[in-house]
Amino acid sequence: MWVIVPVKAFKHAKLRLAEMLTPQQRARLSYLMLEDILKTLYSSDDVQGMTLISSDLSVRALADRYQATFLLSNRDGGYSQDATRAIRSVDRKAVDTIAIIPSDVPCLSCQDLSRLYLIHDEGMTLCPAVIDGGTNAVLFSPPLPIPLMFGIDSLNKYRHAAEQNKVAIRIEQVSGLERDIDRPADVIWLKQQPCGAQAWSYLHELKIA
Repeated sequence: MWVIVPVKAFKHAKLRLAEMLTPQQRARLSYLMLEDILKTLYSSDDVQGMTLISSDLSVRALADRYQATFLLSNRDGGYSQDATRAIRSVDRKAVDTIAIIPSDVPCLSCQDLSRLYLIHDEGMTLCPAVIDGGTNAVLFSPPLPIPLMFGIDSLNKYRHAAEQNKVAIRIEQVSGLERDIDRPADVIWLKQQPCGAQAWSYLHELKIA
């Protein structure tokens, strides 16, 4: 399985946490969540390679550290657009499955990745977010059967597109992909979890009420 991780520039990340964290704290949290995820991907037997795409050059150092391919995006052009570009860079003859995973799900585990890889068969496998009807991960066997469309209510959009294009989809709830860290409530939630590694430790250092 080849994993693609689109990464928003750290200085523009997590704007919805502005009432809780300073710009520097938001950037640091975003960096640590990404590194937590890369450590998990790097240690997974089911991941044969990774591609990071970002307009933030500081992401390149993390990519090098975890032996991932880095693609420079000219700007934060949108999650779906960056992920689609990264897909084109992967040699689909060499991989049987491509997964797109966000950079802000620090509770992702190797067990989650193994489960996803084992259950994926054909078409697309989608992992829903628990809050806004979004989609926190997409798996498919190349080529991409329908366009990517991440964002609010994207799960229903995928369902509709799959029905129109006669593409088989599987919706799988995976604990480490249920909740991305976007809102103050998500930060409080992460502090209460037994996971999160560096991101979890950093939030406790900040002593957020």
